[in-house]
Amino acid sequence: MLKNYLTIALRNVRKHKGHAAINVGGLAIGMACCLLIFLFVRDELSYDRFHENKDRVYRLVNERTALDNNASALRAATPPGLGPTMEAEFPEVEAATRWYALGRTLVTRDEQQFFEPDVYIVDPSVFDVFTIPLLSGDPATALVEPNALVITETLAEKYFGDEDPVGQTLTLSTSWTFTVTGVMQDWPDQSHLHPTMLASFATMLDFTSEERLQNWIWQQFYTYVLLREDADAGVLQAKLPAFAARFADPEGAPRGFQLRFHLQPLPEVYLHSADLLFDDGDTGNIAYVYGFGLVALFILLIACFNFMNLSTARSMQRAREVGMRKVIGARRRQLIAQFIGESVLLAVVGTVFALAILQLVLPAFNAFAGKALANLFLTDIRFAAGLLGATLFVGLLAGSYPAFFLSSFQPIRVLKGHGSIRTSGAALLRKGLVVTQFAISIALIIGTSVVLRQMQYIQEKNLGFNDEQVVTMPLRGDMDETTETIKAELLRHPGVVSAAASYGLPGEFVAGDDILLPGQEGSTPMNHMIVDVDYLALMDMQMTAGRAFSRDFPSDSSAFIINEAAVAGLGYGTAENALGQELHWNPWTRDDLKRGTVVGVVQDFHYVSLHQQVAPLVMHIEPEVLSHLSVRIRPENVSETMAHLDAVWQQFAPPRPFEYEFLDEELNEQYLTEAKLSRLFGTFALLAIFVACLGLFGLASFTAERRTKEVGVRKVLGASVSGLVVLLTKDFARLVLIAFVVAAPIAYFVMRSWLADFAYHTTLSPVTFALAGGAALLVAVLTVSYQSIKAAVSDPVKSLRYE
Repeated sequence: MLKNYLTIALRNVRKHKGHAAINVGGLAIGMACCLLIFLFVRDELSYDRFHENKDRVYRLVNERTALDNNASALRAATPPGLGPTMEAEFPEVEAATRWYALGRTLVTRDEQQFFEPDVYIVDPSVFDVFTIPLLSGDPATALVEPNALVITETLAEKYFGDEDPVGQTLTLSTSWTFTVTGVMQDWPDQSHLHPTMLASFATMLDFTSEERLQNWIWQQFYTYVLLREDADAGVLQAKLPAFAARFADPEGAPRGFQLRFHLQPLPEVYLHSADLLFDDGDTGNIAYVYGFGLVALFILLIACFNFMNLSTARSMQRAREVGMRKVIGARRRQLIAQFIGESVLLAVVGTVFALAILQLVLPAFNAFAGKALANLFLTDIRFAAGLLGATLFVGLLAGSYPAFFLSSFQPIRVLKGHGSIRTSGAALLRKGLVVTQFAISIALIIGTSVVLRQMQYIQEKNLGFNDEQVVTMPLRGDMDETTETIKAELLRHPGVVSAAASYGLPGEFVAGDDILLPGQEGSTPMNHMIVDVDYLALMDMQMTAGRAFSRDFPSDSSAFIINEAAVAGLGYGTAENALGQELHWNPWTRDDLKRGTVVGVVQDFHYVSLHQQVAPLVMHIEPEVLSHLSVRIRPENVSETMAHLDAVWQQFAPPRPFEYEFLDEELNEQYLTEAKLSRLFGTFALLAIFVACLGLFGLASFTAERRTKEVGVRKVLGASVSGLVVLLTKDFARLVLIAFVVAAPIAYFVMRSWLADFAYHTTLSPVTFALAGGAALLVAVLTVSYQSIKAAVSDPVKSLRYE
């Protein structure tokens, strides 16, 4: 019996090769897209789940709320005293650890010298909180002593080869000698932290004081706590407001803002931190995971609807076959098994092709997305079983309607030519599926268009400064003490237009600290950029009122420039009123304040990404804390100019490799996720419309074939080719228009919500929606027109002889 079913199924495939190819091809493309997105989403959801105590580990998030307007901001960075104080105050906390980011650090051993990323200073308890397998060394003592260092196995091989690294020394930042006390396994890719080196926290006292480590304003540490097994995180969270008021705001929030802390579960850190400021770890976006999940579902639905549509349409032509089988004794359950078996067979073939497509495109997708995804069908039995189950479900779903519908036909009525009397329900189903397919496709096209418009908006928006041809270089070691000499040497080359130094770079980082207003109780949190007198001119920043810093005014060493947002935030009303106002600043204590006046108001510029509103900013001069040198170069002879910059670097920092970045490229990296998102959504939208059109092509072929005699009669009676094409096309065009009416409002609300994540964004233009609907309609009409024209130009004599 099974052999007979298989023989008939293969015979039907050979007889209708085009139909089978469209059916299998559409399903294969749809399932391949779905599988690819599934692997991506699965990888995104797996971050930080390799830690044994993942369900008991929490990161502390810092919320600062201004008391005057209740504006709040969430920060990943916390004060250094937070972790130890929580461990001492709360019995729920079993252990706490602090991470201080040194970032990209120069590491030297003998003649070897490399910059290593992601170097951190951590507490010894880091091994209690996180799962960090040590290949050598004792976790109980590895990070207890000052200048102790644990490195990854990759770095151990890189610097020491076959030697035992433990007990050996490495020099960080040319003068900081550390002893290697342990070697840890490389951290998995699915981690929001990727440390290459962990230095002991006792080393902090080499460049700061114990008093400063008790400061609650200094917020550059990442704090993690491990709760006891019987602890309730909700109960602990309820205690944190009073805890913050007691320790972070001991004088009743005199600084003009309030500090509060929140527990963030470790498995949520990667996907739920997109809106956090000063986060040093990798971050994803749960909204994008949901978005891609929906796209996968939509594409799979389109492919399945195609499969169902074409299976239903073609099965109607087999009504007489059903009648003959019943006449010679076939039972209904046998007919049902036949139709469902054929459908499942095509679904299995489609799945095989989908896996082949997945294997082919996976390397390219990994390269684009920066992932290392693997085809789990080859390694994960659960994945393979789930895929098999999904394949059977699709086959059963697609084959069930024609199986149960056709098997119910009365053989006498069918053989007399009345088998189509009850096909209105099938036609209505097909129309509904076509509308759904194109509604999904149009929504994806609109979404892709909006994302592309937003990316264009970002690229074209005036940021308030000129980022073109600006090279930034970190000031290493004691280079900050000779910045004026370095700048003078750089300017000797005709390719260098200007040079300036700063602490903080637009789009990368700025400092955060309090500003005190004389005679006013409390203080105001403010972002800071430390600059020299040439910085505003180099960046082409425009003044709203007053002047920029100048060498002609020695008193500018204690002066301030604020942005327009700070004018409003400090309550000055207008930029002119801000001029001459006195401000006080000191980063750590209330003694020895820096007192100065506002000499200028700079136009708001986007020193953070366009996801965020421009916040109040104060700029002032502090030569001893400068961290970066910015150089504007001419666009001509760039390689020659860069060679000059390298030569000057070697002159003032000879032990260090030359490091530089172009500012515009750094700024573009802020939107790298959105750029990849637009390309991926664009690709999937095109595939969705392609799969939908495959189904439309098959349905148009079926419709033209079913109406062959009608077309012949109309031609005999004088109908024109164009009239026949319109006749055969208009029904499908009407379905696409209905799909547009369904898709447009849904796409509008979804994309409006997405744009709300940007403080500055493009508008949702009706033109975007009209173009998306027009494009879908055009593609659909072109797809259907081929079959329509083919039918319209056929010989009417042959048409009337049909069947």
